[in-house]
Amino acid sequence: MLRDIKQKSSGLGAKIIMGILIIAFGFWGVSGSLISSATDGAATVNGEKIAVSDFNQANQAAKNRLTSQFGDNIGSEYFDTINFKRGVMNQLVDAELLRQEAEKFDYDVAPEVIREYIESSPGLQIEGKFSKEAYANYLAQVNKSADLLQRDIKEDIKSAALPKMISQTAFALNSEVENQYKLSKQIRNFNYIELSSKDYADKVTVTEEEINNHYKEFGQDFMTTEEVSVNYIELSTADLLENAEVTDEELQTYYQVRKDTLMEGEKRKAQHILLPVAGNEDEVKMEIEQIAARIKAGEDFAAVAKEVSQDPGSAKNGGDLGWVAKDDMVKEFEEKLFSMNVGEISEPVLSSFGYHIIKLTELKSPHVPALEDIKDTLMEELKHEKAEELFLNQADELFTIIIDSDNVLEIAADTSGLTLHTTELFSNGRGIGIAADQNFSTAAFSDRIKVDGEISEMINLGESHIVYIQTNEYKPPVIKPLADVTEAISIKLKSEKSLALVEQKVKELAEKINAGETTL
Repeated sequence: MLRDIKQKSSGLGAKIIMGILIIAFGFWGVSGSLISSATDGAATVNGEKIAVSDFNQANQAAKNRLTSQFGDNIGSEYFDTINFKRGVMNQLVDAELLRQEAEKFDYDVAPEVIREYIESSPGLQIEGKFSKEAYANYLAQVNKSADLLQRDIKEDIKSAALPKMISQTAFALNSEVENQYKLSKQIRNFNYIELSSKDYADKVTVTEEEINNHYKEFGQDFMTTEEVSVNYIELSTADLLENAEVTDEELQTYYQVRKDTLMEGEKRKAQHILLPVAGNEDEVKMEIEQIAARIKAGEDFAAVAKEVSQDPGSAKNGGDLGWVAKDDMVKEFEEKLFSMNVGEISEPVLSSFGYHIIKLTELKSPHVPALEDIKDTLMEELKHEKAEELFLNQADELFTIIIDSDNVLEIAADTSGLTLHTTELFSNGRGIGIAADQNFSTAAFSDRIKVDGEISEMINLGESHIVYIQTNEYKPPVIKPLADVTEAISIKLKSEKSLALVEQKVKELAEKINAGETTL
């Protein structure tokens, strides 16, 4: 979404006050579960539900951000962990708490502000200008109507306003204000001369003897970086998925067990025509009434929507919004839509985003999806459960194998049937691939591994992902040869000599100015 575009408040005062707010929030009622039915919502915050669809969307957005940032360095299984999902839920709860607190200030956001917010978003611009095509593509990408997106942006702005109002509040004594005012009105003129060590670089030389002496005295400054290469075997749920088989009977049983949690709430399929109110509301109202009259006279709703609707996310599709659940739309839109009969076309409805004409085209009552409709999803869930069970069993077996391997990881690999891998040489904290993991790197550079050559204890790289490692090659830090560092030493000594010349010049100039012998 566009939530990442928001600016965050900063400053000690903001942190202290926000800390107080967060403590206060901690005593408010927040209930919910990461496994919940669509009708119950993903969580409830002070009586307000966080929709399962909102959680799923936030969950996917968080996956996309981390994948974009870390690429293959973060395993896909991490996204299935309870810690990851809890983090996503905590962010949604925090946002809902801020939204509720912002509501108490009776703070509203004008449509013009939302429009400016959207049009100034870099991701919706081409060559620095807002692009309707980019906007439409974005709406299609996130599977949202313009109404729903603008509603979310409105709530984001309202929530962001609260910490801003707090952080931008300050207290000052009258004397402090007066002093600040006087300083702001002062004008000071001065002369100065600038001396740079670079200007004296060609006036100094460094001898071979000086370089040798510096190398002898400060050789420890030119150490190579400690490096290690390790052998490792790994076991993860992700690798075991292909061995997890699910029978039709198991799938049917799982479906029956999960029925209560698979219930989907009522959904309505709708089309709409939107005219934003950017200027004179009376003129827009008159225009939407004329459009409503055309439809009543028998014109095709979809054709009219393509012609006049200003919702770029749905207009080209005849105003089709797809399936809409409760809490997906702004209040005025939702109340009207969920009071209509199939085939009915509404009178103009005014929301914070403009005037709508709504057509209800189809309705789905609350129901449990047929097994055939969700077979693939349930199959994946069952496979993950079976892979997890396989992982736990094999992890126990591997532990025993490691103990009986005579401290030779290759033997453990052969016995367990796992592949023995070898990393390239890497320095601590600078590995790539699996060696980029902090737990992996820390273990590799422990004395037990790099010096004693033992097999490591089990290393956790994430939920249901473990490795055992053993040193393949170790390169301790050594002082680099003089030939490799001669140039670096020469540059350093020249810089020091040049700076000393500048300091001497400054001292001489200051003495002459103080003695009245010269001026700047």
